[in-house]
Amino acid sequence: MADRSLTGVLLVGGASSRFGSAKALAELGGETLAARGWRLLGETCTERLAVGKRSDGLPLPFDVVDDGSDVRAPLAGLVAGLRAASNDRVVVLPVDVPLVRPSDLLTLGAACRDAAVPQTGPLPGAYGKSALPVLERRLERGELALRDALSQLEVEVVELDPWRLANVNTPADLDAARRRDGAVAAAVAVGRAHGFEADEPRILADWNDTIVHLAPHPLVARVGTTSFAEDHEGALAHGLRVARHAHANGGPVVPPSQSIPAGPHRAFDRALTLWELAEDRPVEPDPVELGRSLHALHVSLADYRGPAPTLEDRLARAAALASDEERMTALEPRERRFLAEAFRELQLPVLASSSPRRVLHGAPHRANVLVTHDGLRWIDFETALRGPVEWDLAYLPSEAAAAFPDADGELLGAVRPLIAAETAILCWSAFGRAPEVDTAARFHLDRLHALLDG
Repeated sequence: MADRSLTGVLLVGGASSRFGSAKALAELGGETLAARGWRLLGETCTERLAVGKRSDGLPLPFDVVDDGSDVRAPLAGLVAGLRAASNDRVVVLPVDVPLVRPSDLLTLGAACRDAAVPQTGPLPGAYGKSALPVLERRLERGELALRDALSQLEVEVVELDPWRLANVNTPADLDAARRRDGAVAAAVAVGRAHGFEADEPRILADWNDTIVHLAPHPLVARVGTTSFAEDHEGALAHGLRVARHAHANGGPVVPPSQSIPAGPHRAFDRALTLWELAEDRPVEPDPVELGRSLHALHVSLADYRGPAPTLEDRLARAAALASDEERMTALEPRERRFLAEAFRELQLPVLASSSPRRVLHGAPHRANVLVTHDGLRWIDFETALRGPVEWDLAYLPSEAAAAFPDADGELLGAVRPLIAAETAILCWSAFGRAPEVDTAARFHLDRLHALLDG
């Protein structure tokens, strides 16, 4: 329900030079960012104002209060909005923060003294008319950094979901917002269809597929958005089959949903599967325990007879990506050639190995194991494949090898740089998807250089 004591102020922006066109007119979920922000404020406040520069002539579906300033800065819009508001407190929403929810703005409004801001900075935020004298003086002096003005105000910092605070500054940012918004909408729709209304859905991860917690329910949706799979539904179904088998055999996995059919489901042209919620504790797992847990996972999959790609299939796909100039344009040509050639050479001893093949997790890195109060639990089985145990073991710290006394040390040594090369190829082919992907791309390329130099 809208708060009668709050005024909502939408900062519509202007030419948006970094974006390439007016961000207010960009579309997300079938509506412009301006219309989306205006609707959000209407759900939050009984009074709402849009502030910008009328001279920009943007074709907006509402009137704009001119900020009356020659400068282009959020501070000018904030001052104009505070002056025009009927209420003592305003919640201020820039048009380029489209994933904020009404509950976020209401939380900021309730916490406002002179101001209330999230952990990321001054906008979106809530500001009281008590802040006007400070803000007006700074605007008159040309001190336009709103963040600096906070030091002169009584400010409450409110922790909000960082995924919902993401700015749309570039077309790539808009693509990410569309992906996340669509994933959340699909997950919520499937939950609702089965009687589970998710009032506060939150994104847990978005570097591969998009993972959505259907809060307040202990359910997690894995929405197929990765660029690494052409058939999202097929990949999700594969991961579900493997995880179900491991769970049925007592393997240390996060189980598929027990309260709603796990899927795969489809909503808004997106495929997704549903899983039980398991909270990851912010501690690093013990390496020896990691090895034991991975070994237990392998035991639970020993009698799996379902379809699964082979390691050879996976390496062939990575080799094709490495030679695809269109997919690898983020990597400069010299490094691209180095990566493709290194990957081609590093495959040879691994493919020639006679080590027995079995069903593996396929990518048991730290992001795919949760440290829960009930012990380590593995997730994300879309990468499951048939290959030598050394492939999985190479992802873990060296101490984990104690749980695999029969592992081939020479093969393990050959696999480590191959995994670095494959991961670098995958991440560079998806460069720009998320900061985590970009960081991993650089890290694994540097690691490959270091391993080969060594």
